[in-house]
Amino acid sequence: MKYSLDKFQNEAVVTKDKNVLVVAAPGSGKTTVIINRVNHLVINKNISNGNIIVITFTKAAAKNMKNRYESTFNRSSSPFFGTFHGLFYKILLRIGRKIDILESKIANKLINNVLTKYFDDINEDKIKEVMNNISLYKTSRVKINEFKPSISREIFEDALEIYETYKKENDKMDFDDLAIETLNLLEQNKNALLYYRKLFKYILVDEFQDCDELQVDFLKLINEGEENSLFAVGDEDQCIYSFRGSKPMYMVTFDKIFKEGKKHYLSINYRSKKNIVDKSKELIKFNKERNNKEILFNKKNEGRIKFFTPYNEKFQGDILAELIKNEKQYNIDYKENAVLYRTNMESMSIIDVLTKNHIPFRLLDRQYNFFEHFICKDLISYLKLAMNQFDRESFLKVINKPFRYISKSNLDYIRQYKFEETPFDILTNKDDTPHFQKKKLDDLKRDFNYLNKVSLGSAISYIVTDLEYIDYLKNYSEKFNQNLDDLEDVIEEFKLSAEGFKNIFEFLAHIEEVKEEIESSKNKHEQDGVNLSTIHGVKGMEFKNVYIINCNEDTLPHSSSKNENIEEERRLFYVGITRAIDNLCVFSPRNRRGNLKDISRFVSEAGFDRLPKDTYGYEAGNEIVHKTYGKGEIDVINDDKITIKFNDGVDRSFSLKVLVENNLIQKQ
Repeated sequence: MKYSLDKFQNEAVVTKDKNVLVVAAPGSGKTTVIINRVNHLVINKNISNGNIIVITFTKAAAKNMKNRYESTFNRSSSPFFGTFHGLFYKILLRIGRKIDILESKIANKLINNVLTKYFDDINEDKIKEVMNNISLYKTSRVKINEFKPSISREIFEDALEIYETYKKENDKMDFDDLAIETLNLLEQNKNALLYYRKLFKYILVDEFQDCDELQVDFLKLINEGEENSLFAVGDEDQCIYSFRGSKPMYMVTFDKIFKEGKKHYLSINYRSKKNIVDKSKELIKFNKERNNKEILFNKKNEGRIKFFTPYNEKFQGDILAELIKNEKQYNIDYKENAVLYRTNMESMSIIDVLTKNHIPFRLLDRQYNFFEHFICKDLISYLKLAMNQFDRESFLKVINKPFRYISKSNLDYIRQYKFEETPFDILTNKDDTPHFQKKKLDDLKRDFNYLNKVSLGSAISYIVTDLEYIDYLKNYSEKFNQNLDDLEDVIEEFKLSAEGFKNIFEFLAHIEEVKEEIESSKNKHEQDGVNLSTIHGVKGMEFKNVYIINCNEDTLPHSSSKNENIEEERRLFYVGITRAIDNLCVFSPRNRRGNLKDISRFVSEAGFDRLPKDTYGYEAGNEIVHKTYGKGEIDVINDDKITIKFNDGVDRSFSLKVLVENNLIQKQ
């Protein structure tokens, strides 16, 4: 043998059980087990390559696994390594089915066209949510009146009808259709079923916890043959794709779903240091829908785990930047660091602070720019118009947000007006503009002049309240059944991004800089940069240093899931923790988007709040400024007690936690 396996891995590789579920702890070597199982079947059991099917969930993972198999065991040929969809494609081609897969850009355009009937602003997330709902409905095999979409039923059914009609009229298929047609073929054609049972004698499935209903049904159909064997590997504690139809119960009840099913356990985590493994175990034991398994550590030394409760997201970002810069001083590459969050919108505060500190970054899952959100675009247009009242584009974008009775014909008149005048003056000087409207326009023009005379934060607040942009959002939320709190969160995030800038000009320049940094990050995958990602986006990855931000109630766990799907939210946090190899930092800001926030329950469950008190980046000798007592130098920090020698000659002691969480102290 050209490999060394631990006792758990070896037992799984050589098992004689007909149907096997290998429950694999994070970092326990599941890919190693799969390729060794294939080698065992070929060499020791004399199974032909053609009778072995290895399924994983992405083309990249399948290609990587195939290459590892061939290089490890010096093979010039190998079994089928691919995805479920790739396998279904081959099955349907064999019976002569003409297959023309609908391009994703066309699918997105179809959904976009539907959504424009319901929303002013269409973004990638909305389109993705509709597409996920369509896929979930199709793979669930339930009647449409039994399906519960996460979007309004009216929008869902409208989108579904247009999407399916287009495919039918243009003879197109999507990946779910491949699965549905393959299942229909096997269920309705006994000869075809017997043929594939004879051909697919040994099926191995990676990431089994991510299987949806259709995929499990396919495996059950094939597996009912007397000579068929299933070898599935996965971890229900990492089942985080319920929005795609995956369910942890398939792993928990594996021995009931598949005849003669047996469970084997890969128990040793080779990735993370001892205390990181211990914290992850403390957390995940709170879940009920899971296999009762032992998870052991291989690395006996302990990593650095820190828990921070900064005053707000700005302080969170400052601490984070300081920690990453400190790592760089010890020649740790930026790419060894990963900043993880629950939702893409949270990346903005981190992108801001990294840009200001000239720290390069890479967005792993996609190039998300918070400032492209329609609310941000509106607020930016307001600010641009304040700086330049000749800016017709900005005027046209916001003049009726809220509605100010400027007619479509008047908007067209402004677009086509040939002379260099402000839009305010164009309408005021127009003969048929009513007197009351001229006065309103004059008042509004004065309001925009006022925006240039106040601080940036005050200007944004004035736009939202005095210029009544919030009324536009209230109407928008009622019209399109949107959560107003979510829309207000965007405003608060925008305000946070504006903190620290003296005026509108500086802030708009920063927005352009962020845009350029995000664009350049697309080309940095081979360069050094801090990894930024949602937790969903790093499943299967590992990093030396992991920073999980915004660990607060309503964020992680998310408000949309914590009542109905708290166990999946906990699994998400578990996945985040178990990406860390050496060091882990967890952040729970006490204020988020202007509101006091509770620390996430997961922090307590994992025991992060019981760690030794952190000094928040402060140490003896630091020069500081206290809001009340002015400048001074830290003399001693002992647990939570800090003593400061102030320039007035008086030594004063405080709770460091109180100082930091109430924004009473800053480094000079």
